[in-house]
Amino acid sequence: MDQIAREASMYFDHFVEAFATFEGENVARLFTFPYLSVDHNGNRRVFSKFEETAKYFQEHLDSYKSSGSKSCSYDSLEVTPIGERGALAAVTWSLRNAAGSEINTWRESYCVLRNSGQMLAYASIDHAT
Repeated sequence: MDQIAREASMYFDHFVEAFATFEGENVARLFTFPYLSVDHNGNRRVFSKFEETAKYFQEHLDSYKSSGSKSCSYDSLEVTPIGERGALAAVTWSLRNAAGSEINTWRESYCVLRNSGQMLAYASIDHAT
């Protein structure tokens, strides 16, 4: 695995750790600003501040938690380098309940860029279902 793919894998490992806290601020720290989110219907939202992004993720985390989610995991990581510092990284997310059973899954792509030694996302796109 090349360097950019290793860094992308580490990025998603950090995402899983942040998710486990169910705190939107922890997830938002993995994104730059502005941040573009595109949902599976093609609806776009741009967040220009950390606080906006944290609130956005908190809404999702609250929804996942209320549906019984206790953890998330990813697999099927695909990384396409973009220049020397960036990549398009796609993963399949799985939400799991307390028993470890999968309760939801989806595919999502992230535009990530190495920034001050840390990989951060500046856009995410949910794949159509």
